[in-house]
Amino acid sequence: MQECLQIISFGNTDKQKLKKFVDFHWTLYKDDPQYVPLLNYEYLGFGLIGMTGFFEPKNPFFEHAEIQFFLAEKNNKIVGRCYAFINYNHNKHWDDRTGFFGGFESVDDPVVAKTLLQHAEEWLGNKGMDTLRGPQHLPVNEATPGCLVDGFDSRPVLYYHYNKPYYADLLKDAGLEKVKGILSWEIPVMNEMEDKLKRVAEKVIDRFDLTFEHWDERPLSIRKQEMLDIYNDAWSDNFGFVPFTRKEFYAIVNDMMLIMEKNLFMFIYVNGEPAAFFGGVLNVAERMVPIKWCTSLRIAARFENDPEQK
Repeated sequence: MQECLQIISFGNTDKQKLKKFVDFHWTLYKDDPQYVPLLNYEYLGFGLIGMTGFFEPKNPFFEHAEIQFFLAEKNNKIVGRCYAFINYNHNKHWDDRTGFFGGFESVDDPVVAKTLLQHAEEWLGNKGMDTLRGPQHLPVNEATPGCLVDGFDSRPVLYYHYNKPYYADLLKDAGLEKVKGILSWEIPVMNEMEDKLKRVAEKVIDRFDLTFEHWDERPLSIRKQEMLDIYNDAWSDNFGFVPFTRKEFYAIVNDMMLIMEKNLFMFIYVNGEPAAFFGGVLNVAERMVPIKWCTSLRIAARFENDPEQK
């Protein structure tokens, strides 16, 4: 029987199709030992703990953005997905008309990948965009953009995306070209700082009259505003940066506090004025690895077929 490829397009108010969109990565990576999936509630929200999902219409991101989702099906089986979105704050900041695609996942089939991206490009073009860029996953400014091309022998860490090794070829075959390379570094924190670096740090502290504070030394409302002002100023000229709105950034801090270790946050002041901050967030991906999520999928499927076992 000849396989028929179908592209299903929908918005972020269709909860049933969004669930299928999110579930696809669990199936695609079920035999990949390196993959650490985001949990469904990170995309779809979890009201019991007050977390708003990346895709939910009430997410502050959609006060200045719009999104469309695409699912690729063959013979009623999902074989690929992606979403296209317009971030109007990005285009205002950079004075361009760039549209983005993200959430890209596909079987190793150039036709599937190309067809998905063509639909994303068409949707963006109809909205007046003249450039397609990605993969840019949500949330913007948090999820590392791009496609992993090296380092498949290690597991991803928090905020870093992982993908199939063949994705770079699929995207290239679809007509995309590399515009930026991103490197990630790993440093063993148990090593002591070199004496030379210590001396340089001490001179900088004395020269610029630097003072240091930990998280709890000022009210949360002040910490949020300091972080927002520093972040937007420090990153303003970086490739692809989009200024955070206050509502967006405060929501991120609120979510982050579910997993953050306050003792790993430090704020630096120059002559009493906030100038920098450092935030160390625990890599929760390490704790998610042992979870037998494939087994959980099979149990869920069994319950679905046999309601009496629920």
